[in-house]
Amino acid sequence: MTEKQTNSAARKLHDPDIRLAEAALKRAALKARERARRYGHGIIIYENGQMVEKLPDKDT
Repeated sequence: MTEKQTNSAARKLHDPDIRLAEAALKRAALKARERARRYGHGIIIYENGQMVEKLPDKDT
């Protein structure tokens, strides 16, 4: 890595938007799954190189 890339990466680690993005995406995914389950809709995911619709579990 060059010094410029290292400095850029270090700045991103201290950026709250970057640091907290993964947790925010996980919360959003959980909410989407819960909403799909509540209304009986499927969710579209990328699996094994294809987009597929996953339907909610009937027992949960």
